[in-house]
Amino acid sequence: MSIRENVPLRDLTTLRAGGTARYVIDCVDEASVREALSFAQEKHLPFAVLGQGSNVLASDSGFKGVVLRMQIQGITSEEGDDHVTLIAGSGVSWDALVTEAAQLGLWGIENLAGIPGTVGAAPVQNIGAYGAEIKETVAWVEVLNSETGDIEHIQNADCGFGYRDSRFKHEPWLVILKVAFTLSKIAAPRIGYSDLAACKERGEDLSSPAAIGEAVRTVRSKKFPDLAVSGTAGSFFKNPIVPSEKHAELAKRYGAVPSFPVEGGVKIPLAFILDRVLGLKGFAEGNVSLFGNQPLVLVAGENATAKEIDLFATAIANKVYEETGIKIEREVRHFPIQS
Repeated sequence: MSIRENVPLRDLTTLRAGGTARYVIDCVDEASVREALSFAQEKHLPFAVLGQGSNVLASDSGFKGVVLRMQIQGITSEEGDDHVTLIAGSGVSWDALVTEAAQLGLWGIENLAGIPGTVGAAPVQNIGAYGAEIKETVAWVEVLNSETGDIEHIQNADCGFGYRDSRFKHEPWLVILKVAFTLSKIAAPRIGYSDLAACKERGEDLSSPAAIGEAVRTVRSKKFPDLAVSGTAGSFFKNPIVPSEKHAELAKRYGAVPSFPVEGGVKIPLAFILDRVLGLKGFAEGNVSLFGNQPLVLVAGENATAKEIDLFATAIANKVYEETGIKIEREVRHFPIQS
């Protein structure tokens, strides 16, 4: 077991902010996860799990505990009549899994192409994009319960999936080891989302999972900054879900407001409010800004601190509430999320 000490969290997260982690252990299999948990227990320290750090904001004060950096690799498959179950280690790159599925001609996760992060982090957030969510394909999640030491297989119905939410977000003692996805052999393209519909209208080939995945990556490349260049966590906020009456009120004030029907109301693209209503596309304060191509994305400058990012995000949320009466929530979570 390789143990690193005093590791800057800014080097482990895509927002590139935060203090120092006392210990970091790369976990490559179940045995190394157990070793890392034992190490934390022996040191009387808390632990926290991290993947690629693409959806977290690390504290400036760091973490005086043990970071379990999930690096479990491997993808296996189980054949069915009209579907294939792909089982991936929690440290597998999410986009690598999407690519693998596409190469096999399997449908179900192609609209989620290009999302940064790992397979293990995907069910925590119930990642979604372009009309798809991961809850639609997850068969089960294998976890190590750090409180009991047991391996558990949690079926989809027991994952507590919601909009950018799951039970794993609230039960950090469940360390995700593997995730299984049921993917269809039968063609089921979903190209109703405006950006994909536009690709179809331009005559682009969207007849295969691979083609749709590439189209999604192209769209994303125009809306999101390059992680290799900018400090970002992608979409920083959730799109708000409001009652239909609230949507009607906004439409009366601002004209046509785009929306999507969902359980419990309608979902409004926050980018519309930030750009068309508040004119905040590209808005900047100090070392933090909203991305010029997509205001839902927060960009941290080279010397940005977690406090600066936090205050900036709070200010944006306050502006939205003051103008529209809508309280917005963050997608990005504070790290550490401790056991």
